[in-house]
Amino acid sequence: GDRIAEIANERNSTIVLENLNKLKDNVKKTKTFNKKLSLWFYRKIQFTIGYEALERRLEVKLVNPRKTSSTCPRCRSRLKDNGSRILQCIKCRFTGDRDVVACINLFLRYLRCGVSGVALNAPKGDANPRPMQGKQG
Repeated sequence: GDRIAEIANERNSTIVLENLNKLKDNVKKTKTFNKKLSLWFYRKIQFTIGYEALERRLEVKLVNPRKTSSTCPRCRSRLKDNGSRILQCIKCRFTGDRDVVACINLFLRYLRCGVSGVALNAPKGDANPRPMQGKQG
C-alpha cells in the first residue's frame, strides 16, 4: 500500500480501486473457504492502500467491478474464457490476461464517470496509447 501511494503521489494521480462494499463476506455456502479468505485479504490490501493515500491526501475512487474481467475493453463485447487466465474477444480479437483486462476496464469506467483532465501515462512520442493490442488473424 505504501509503494502504491508513493507512486501515485509522485505522479499526482488518483488511485482507482474496485468497490467491494456490495460483496458479502459470507458468500454462498457453495463457495470455498479460500474464496472468502481471498476476499478478506483483498479488502485488507485496499484498506492499507486507502490509509496510505489518506496520509498523503491522495484521492481514492471506488469503481463498480461488475464484469470488468469479462468485458472487452476495446468493443465492450463479452470475452471468451479459454480455461486459463487469457481471455479473447470473438468480435474484435482483443486478447489479454484476466487481471490486466479488469484493470483496463476499471480505469475506463473511472474515466466514463465524468472525470476530466485524466490521461494515461504513456511513453513520450505515443500520441494514441493503447495498453494492449489484439491478435491479428
